[in-house]
Amino acid sequence: MPNYKLIYFNVRGRAELSRLIMHCAQVPFEDERIEHSDWPAIKQDMPFKQIPVLEVDGVNLLAQSNTIARYLARQHKLAGQNEWEQSQSDMFIDCVYDLHAGMRPVAREKDPEKQQEVFDKVNEEMIQPHAKKIEEFLIKNGSGFLVGNAVTWADLAYYVYFTTPIMERLGGRVLQDHPNLKKLVKHVGDIPSIKKYIETRPITSR
Repeated sequence: MPNYKLIYFNVRGRAELSRLIMHCAQVPFEDERIEHSDWPAIKQDMPFKQIPVLEVDGVNLLAQSNTIARYLARQHKLAGQNEWEQSQSDMFIDCVYDLHAGMRPVAREKDPEKQQEVFDKVNEEMIQPHAKKIEEFLIKNGSGFLVGNAVTWADLAYYVYFTTPIMERLGGRVLQDHPNLKKLVKHVGDIPSIKKYIETRPITSR
C-alpha cells in the first residue's frame, strides 16, 4: 500500500473529504496540518502553489481537492462498483461543490444576525430545493445510499457539507423535511472509523 501524506491547513475545508475517505477505508496516512504562518515557507514547493496536496510515497504530489478525493476513492473502492456508478458519484460530488460555493456569501458575512439572514436565504433558495432532489434520489435508489448499495465518496461528501461548523451553527433544522438524507448523514457519522476520527480531530472554526 502506498504511503500517503495529506498536506493542508489546520481546518476541515477542502481536505476533509479526503480525510474521511481514508478513515472510512481505514487507510493509514499522515494528516499534516500546517499553520498559516508556515505556509509561505512551503508554498513554492507545492504544485500550483496551493493546498491540499497529497504526497504519495514521499515522491509524487497530487493537487486539487476533488482530484485527490477521487483518486483516493477509486484506489480504495469508494467510488462506485462500475463506470456508471462512478459517474453517478461524480455527479453528486459536483453538486456538493456547487453547494459549498453557494455558502460563500454566508461565510463572508461577519455580523451574526446578518449572517443568519444570509444563511436563511441561501437555505430557502438553494439548500432546500437541492435536499428535496437528493431525498428523491435516495428514495428511488432504495438502498439508503446515493449510489448502488454501499457507501461511496458521494455519501461522505454530503456528510462533510451538512456537518461543517457553519452549518452546525446556523443550519439547525435544515434536514427536518428530508428524513432519508438526514438518515444518510447520521449513518456516515456512525461508521466506526469515521466516528473515531470525528471524536479526536482538532476543533476548528471551519
